[in-house]
Amino acid sequence: MRVSHDFLFSMNFFRKAWLKEWPDLFNITCPKTGMPRREKSPMLSRILCLTNSFLFLRIFQKNMASISRGFEEYQQIKLLKGPIQVTYYINLSIVALLVVFCAVWFGFYLAKTITIPIMELAEGTLKVAEGDLSVIIGAVADDEIGSLVNSFNKMTRDLRSSREQLELSARMFREQNVEIEERRQYMEIVLKNVSAGVITLGANGFITTINKSAEKMLNLKSEDILNKSYKKLLKGRYLDVAIELIENLTSYHEDHVELPLRVTIDGRPRSFMIHVNELKDDSGNHMGIVMVFDDLTDLEKAQRMIAWREVARRIAHEVKNPLTPITLSAQRLKRKYSEKINEPVFEECTQMIIDHVDMIRNLVNEFSTFARFPTANPEPCELPPIIEESVALYKEAHQRINFKVIISDKIPRINLDRQQIKQAMINLVDNAIVAIKKQGNIVITLAHDPILKMVRIEVADDGAGIPDEDKTRLFEPYFSTKKAGMGLGLTIVSTIISDHNGRIRVQDNQPKGAKFVIELPV
Repeated sequence: MRVSHDFLFSMNFFRKAWLKEWPDLFNITCPKTGMPRREKSPMLSRILCLTNSFLFLRIFQKNMASISRGFEEYQQIKLLKGPIQVTYYINLSIVALLVVFCAVWFGFYLAKTITIPIMELAEGTLKVAEGDLSVIIGAVADDEIGSLVNSFNKMTRDLRSSREQLELSARMFREQNVEIEERRQYMEIVLKNVSAGVITLGANGFITTINKSAEKMLNLKSEDILNKSYKKLLKGRYLDVAIELIENLTSYHEDHVELPLRVTIDGRPRSFMIHVNELKDDSGNHMGIVMVFDDLTDLEKAQRMIAWREVARRIAHEVKNPLTPITLSAQRLKRKYSEKINEPVFEECTQMIIDHVDMIRNLVNEFSTFARFPTANPEPCELPPIIEESVALYKEAHQRINFKVIISDKIPRINLDRQQIKQAMINLVDNAIVAIKKQGNIVITLAHDPILKMVRIEVADDGAGIPDEDKTRLFEPYFSTKKAGMGLGLTIVSTIISDHNGRIRVQDNQPKGAKFVIELPV
């Protein structure tokens, strides 16, 4: 058993007190030396034993009380061990939960600072993908996420600016397209309504454009020639002319070529004046060729008609004046000297002079009629009786010719000069009879076209026909295929029809012969 601190303290205290009060208790004289020496005396030993016993008892009692008291406290503490542990566990749990909560909150806070901008970026990306470029994400921080947000905002601004520029460009482009389309439509309308024929060729020689006038003049359809090479469409000398023309434009750097051209279209000779121009871009590169051609057939015919009328007028004026004196002189010679001379030669010569003067007078009268052809005086008339009357004049005299008149129903009354139309029909029937010579057929057809609002007269024969090269000059003055003809009959017919605002043309009759077609407006 360990000595307590209080016991040692008490012993030291008593020892110091006894040494102070009774110092002789510890001093004993040595018998040998007579010197004092410090030793315990027996009495002191007994006193110390008693004292120690007493103190030990006191200390033991005191310690036992402390031990009892400590044991009691221990028992009490032991009873509180469970609640204290629970309290500590609760406190530790609360602290742990608080730490976990703070950690979770801090983690959510950090995650929020990262995920929310990313979610906004994702939503903004979807909106941008849908076309909404007005998306702007607010600044979050100066870190990498902030740099990403700033880059996204800059991207949307750039895209918005680019889209505005694209919309402006698209609007300008649409306006230009509308303007170009309007110009194209305007050009198409102009090309469609212009009287001249227009054909364009690309740089590769393929036909790209043809207007309605060109289709009508050449008797073509646009779908048959568009996007086709002229080398496949033209043949013979026309192909050689086209190749030479294009070579002149491209090789000799000529921008414009003009040339007359005569062609036969559906058996009808036509005269054209062709103007060919090379198409170049701003850099001078060859882009194609544009051809503009005018149909000069009617113009040349009219010019020749005017010229011949002027010639006829002058001839009639110059020739007719001396005819009467010549006739009178011949008649006077015959009357005065025929009995005196009494020779057949004289009689024959004077009579020949008189007869040929009459022939010249008839010729001059025809010249005068052509030069000063009376204007038409149209009035509503029935056309079938005029045709029947014209045919009746020849039926009895030409028994070997079969005359056939075909008149459709419901022929309307039209405004015409009855005498001039009858003269025109007589001339056409007379020409048909001459073409047949001995035996054949003459078919006269009268029909009404309510859609075109015109009446068509066809005079067809199965005679020798008319060559293509003569068809274009057939209605010119003093051109005739008959040996005894003067060449004014068909000219007068053409004049009559023109005065009635109609037109006349000649075609080949099938299987042979010729056909004159007259079209008069209703």
